[in-house]
Amino acid sequence: MHHSWQQKKYFNYNKLSNIQKSFDNKQYNYNFQHDLIPVIDDFENINCQEIYNLFYKERGAIIFKNIYNKNLMEKYNTWCINNIENAKKDKNNTHPKQKDKYLINDLLTRLLNTDIDLFKKIVLNEKLLKIMDIILGFGCYGSCTGHWINPGGDRQQSHVDYPIHVGSGKFWENSVDKLKSLTTREQINKIFPFFSFQLLIACDKMNIKNGSTEVVPGSHLIDDIDVFIHSKNVYNFFEDKFINVDLEQGDLLIFNRRLVHRGGKNLSLKRRNSIIIQSVYLFGLGQEIIEYEKIKNILEKDEWYNCLSIKEKKNILLRFKQPYPIDVKKNA
Repeated sequence: MHHSWQQKKYFNYNKLSNIQKSFDNKQYNYNFQHDLIPVIDDFENINCQEIYNLFYKERGAIIFKNIYNKNLMEKYNTWCINNIENAKKDKNNTHPKQKDKYLINDLLTRLLNTDIDLFKKIVLNEKLLKIMDIILGFGCYGSCTGHWINPGGDRQQSHVDYPIHVGSGKFWENSVDKLKSLTTREQINKIFPFFSFQLLIACDKMNIKNGSTEVVPGSHLIDDIDVFIHSKNVYNFFEDKFINVDLEQGDLLIFNRRLVHRGGKNLSLKRRNSIIIQSVYLFGLGQEIIEYEKIKNILEKDEWYNCLSIKEKKNILLRFKQPYPIDVKKNA
């Protein structure tokens, strides 16, 4: 164990209630779902500082209305129907802890190879990129995955997200002890909350019936939550604290990587389809390998891309490949 973890701390079961009671909706000109999650429906007059504060210092989750139009979402859903069988050939095509859920991995490259127009309209959406930058300064793609949940698809286990998602990924070996041996308490509580965040695009309407994402607003503000969530008592404490997010087709949900959350159970007779993006800050390490050279080569053959300025091209490519590390034998 790293020495910064040696002082034992206990979970404060009153902390979440006190955090949520401190929220003051009256100071904002937004609607709130369940009186807790702000809903932004006027993107043109967005207040960037308010969004930043709501995300980091208060709620930890925000809904943006109508980021994508419904026709585009239906076009993407059709693309999924035509491509999901090919995606199922991947070794990692099913969720290991969620029955009847299929993953369309490497979504960036798959879209580019088959429908570059769809790639541009979804992945390079100006509103989406602006939200990444409001939260991270400059947001890069750390992962981009299609999530297709069939009727009857199970609810996920409660968790926080990459990079400190101990229950997911071989590296952590489902071991909190390993986490404590390789990180400091300050990294967990002061750095990683600002390292990355999640963006969920509702390609279908999402609600309690078809198992929309369930979140616990304010839970990201609890110190050591990355560790506490693996305690059985704390895990059980959160069971009745979740609220389902209601999203219309084309809405966007963003949430802090340390917010306690889970995917809901699909009780409907229809699939639930979404795209989940992990955005990392400019000097962060993404969760999946982004095939930058493939993306670059395909874009450079596109007429729209070649009409952009040099600065615009650089900014687009920077979304998929951070400036470091560099080959010091070739560059200073």
